[in-house]
Amino acid sequence: MEKKELVFTAAVGIFIIVLALSLMLFEDKIIFMNILLLGSFVLVVPYSLYNYFEFKRLEAMEKEFPNFLRDLAEAKRSGLSLLQAINATSKNTYGLLTGEVKKINTQISWNVPLEKTLEMFRRRLEKSDIINRSVAVLVQTQKSGGKTDEILNSLADNIEKVKEVKEEKANLMNQQTMMMYAIFFIFLGICIALMKFLLPLMSAQETGFAMSGIQIGVNPCEMCLTSKMPSCFNCEIFFTICQIFGFGARGAAECYFRSLFFSMIMIQAIFTGLIAGEIKSGSVVAGVKHSLVMAVSGFVIFLLSVRVGLV
Repeated sequence: MEKKELVFTAAVGIFIIVLALSLMLFEDKIIFMNILLLGSFVLVVPYSLYNYFEFKRLEAMEKEFPNFLRDLAEAKRSGLSLLQAINATSKNTYGLLTGEVKKINTQISWNVPLEKTLEMFRRRLEKSDIINRSVAVLVQTQKSGGKTDEILNSLADNIEKVKEVKEEKANLMNQQTMMMYAIFFIFLGICIALMKFLLPLMSAQETGFAMSGIQIGVNPCEMCLTSKMPSCFNCEIFFTICQIFGFGARGAAECYFRSLFFSMIMIQAIFTGLIAGEIKSGSVVAGVKHSLVMAVSGFVIFLLSVRVGLV
């Protein structure tokens, strides 16, 4: 089983165990929802963080891979065979790639065929397009008996050019990433401002008032306080969020609107962060760190605003 599958399986197992224990031990719905929320974090956060760290690991290996190819080319020029060149380069340091190079050399020393060794190396790092394609080219070169040293240097040059283009793109996209942060915090500010002006109005108009035939000023989920209709499912979610974070009395207008805006802020944080990662690095996984920063910031700022009576 791969590490990724192991992490996901472990997270799902812990989530199911926590959920089952909470169902057996706690009848209070608020305690159950708190445990469910905690279990959701246990399910999502480790898996997301694993994907992010795996993405950074591959990125670090890609950065060192051209140096490894150039060292192989130099060893080939000195008259060594490719097997001997790999053995010579395995004594060098290539950051996170060093372990993989040593593993290749160890497998060759056990008389594993070079082609099979390179194929296993390619499969271990198959998520990296750069390494995947480069190793495939190296395997074909070894089969055809071409000028390996020239091809290795050419691969190294092409990889560095691709990395330079990606870094240049990332630098150019930094401004766009900052814009995504600005969009989120502007959205957060608008939500707080709306709450600041709407909640007093909702509190003052207990029975609501009519405007163009629309009832304003009451809790839209008021009818769900005593009803268990299927259409009240969303309201039950908002009531639960309200009780978990202490946003007000279950039947109050502020309870509904605080829960609504809180949910909107969290959803905005998660997806804006993922978009920021896609814009800057070309990978949604790279946006996990942006999502965490925005979600934590929005969570803290909103809860502080409620606690100090700003909204």
